[in-house]
Amino acid sequence: MAATGQITDPELANAFAELSMKKIQAENQIRLSNAQIESLNRKIQHSQLVESEVTSLPSDVPVYKTIGRMFLFQSKDEIITDLKNKQQTFAEKIKVLESSKEYHQRNMEEFKNNVRELVMTKQNTR
Repeated sequence: MAATGQITDPELANAFAELSMKKIQAENQIRLSNAQIESLNRKIQHSQLVESEVTSLPSDVPVYKTIGRMFLFQSKDEIITDLKNKQQTFAEKIKVLESSKEYHQRNMEEFKNNVRELVMTKQNTR
């Protein structure tokens, strides 16, 4: 390295530029995954709350499911089954997002290690 802190080796400069770009992309993906996971967790909580409220209703109370601006008459069992299916779908999406997040974190660490090895190789050849 030069005394001004600039990288004089073009190979190292390109590697650091690529690392910076990949790091920003990975951080954005991780941030997006975290936001989506948080949103899905809130949806699961909401669904569980609705399920507990519907379950506590007496069996003779009519229950309606909202579809857009419309209300559709359904049995309690159908609504509870639908809510459980939604919860399961949300949980599966969370697993996919978690694995995607882990992939981006591993990928970023791997590239950092590759840059470190390149720097060490360059230092050893001097």
